[in-house]
Formats: sequence, structure tokens, C-alpha cells
Amino acid sequence: MMRYDAKFPGIWGSRGAGEKQGYQEEYVTLPDQCQLFLREWKQDTVGDILLILHGLGGHGGWYVDMANELFMRGLTVYTVDHRGFGNSKGEPGHIDLYQQYVRDIVQIIREIKQRHPEARLYILGHSMGGIFATHVAAAYGDLLNGVLFLNPWIQDTSRLAPGTTLSILAGGLVKSRKRWRVGGGHEGMTTNADAARMLDEDPYWVRDLSATFLLQILRMRLATLTKAKQVRIPALVLQAEGDKVVVQAATRKFYDTLASSDKEWKTYPGWYHDTEFEDDRTQLDTDIATWIEAHRS
Repeated sequence: MMRYDAKFPGIWGSRGAGEKQGYQEEYVTLPDQCQLFLREWKQDTVGDILLILHGLGGHGGWYVDMANELFMRGLTVYTVDHRGFGNSKGEPGHIDLYQQYVRDIVQIIREIKQRHPEARLYILGHSMGGIFATHVAAAYGDLLNGVLFLNPWIQDTSRLAPGTTLSILAGGLVKSRKRWRVGGGHEGMTTNADAARMLDEDPYWVRDLSATFLLQILRMRLATLTKAKQVRIPALVLQAEGDKVVVQAATRKFYDTLASSDKEWKTYPGWYHDTEFEDDRTQLDTDIATWIEAHRS
């Protein structure tokens, strides 16, 4: 199955399949007039909804194939491009205060719940999206039926030179917009050659990030374990064992710290950090859909 068509840069998955599955794209305008880009795969009868929060530098286009599959398993699926990423408005790779991401996501959640007031709503945060999901679930768990974490970015394996780290921290403290490229290429993300090509050709992949953004995300990450103690809704943590981007022991510590009495841990041998690009992702898609189905009551 071809999952990348160069005519649709940055999209991992069949656009044709999506268009047959109640698929639509739109912008949602926030109170400050910033517009966030939303993709939706809507069932005829909306019961369970999954909102996917993408990781650092990415966007919802990377999850089209996953959304197609989850739609086929009965879910209504949304993806949102965070402020300054993908097709969303906002300064690329920059934020003054990380709390803005939490407010944005909560606004999207409220929009979805207004459209489907009787539906059950879950969020899945991948990598950086997992940090966002933790903060949202800790403060706004009453809006959700559950939260899923896919390779959450609790602690990463990369090490910056001390001088670079100090320069970024100093710049962040004075709200600097100077750009830094602190990550590598696709090598740590996936071994799928087609996905690697898609990433290399993706004009929406934001790789240059402001010092202020990096400091704000660091602050957000450092608070993640504290926030985990406040997450009491059902939780599913999914960790790829071949993930070379995050420290897997930190993910396990995060799981152990979650206050939810209903939580589950699953691992996937050999898979990489961006598991949405795995050649055969059947087990992951099945686990997500099955877990959500089991929590319908």
C-alpha cells in the first residue's frame, strides 16, 4: 500500500481513502483570532472521538494513515496542528508562554464537545503532544473520558553542547526569537524509507525553533511528573522499544507516577519513535481502538 504521494507533501496516508470516510479540513478561530488547522474523519453516528496531538516539529498530516485505520475501527478522529506548526497560524516554532498550547487544546476540545455533546472524547499525545496531553488531562480531566500517550517526550536522549544549552537558556529568558536546530533528521524517527522521503520533502516540518520556545517546552517537560500525579482519568501509555529519541525508563517512571487507578502499559518491540510510520502498525491501531471500546461505560 502506498502511503506517500509526492503530490501531497507532508501527508502520510491516502487522501482518497480519507475523502471517502467523512473526511474534511477546516480552520477553527480561537479567541485571540489565531486559526488552528483541524482534520476530521467523522462517523455517521459519532460515539467515540479521538483527538490526536502531534509531536515536536510535526503536524496532523503525519497521522492521516493512522486516522484512516482508526476510522475503519469505528472511531471519529480529529488531528490538530498546534499553533505555529503545520497549516496552523502563529509564528512558526515560537511561543511566549507554554500555557498557550494548553489553552488552545482545551478550546479545540470544547469545540468538539459542542459539536458532539453525547460522544465520548479521548486525546492521544505523541512525543511532545504527550507532554501537552498530560497538562490538559491534569487540569481539564473532567472534559475527557481518557488519555493516551504514545512515546511521550518525558526525557530525551540527545545532549547539546554546554555552550549551546546556556545560549538557548539565556535567550529564552529574554524572550529571544533566535532560531536553533537542536534535533537531527529522520534517522531517529523511523526506518521506513518511504516515510523518510516524505519527511525530507515535507515543507511543513518545523525544525528551527526559537530560544523562547525551547525554554518554555523545557519548563513544561520539567513539570510533567508533577502533573502526572494529578491525572486521574483512565490512561494508556504506549512505548516503542526501538525508540532512540526518548529515555524509555523515564516513560515508565511517568506511567508509574500517573494517579489514575485505571491505567495500562503497552510496549512494541523494535518500533521507532514515530510509530505512525511503521510498515505494519496493525497491533498499535488495534490496541488503541480496543482500549477505547473497553472504556465506553
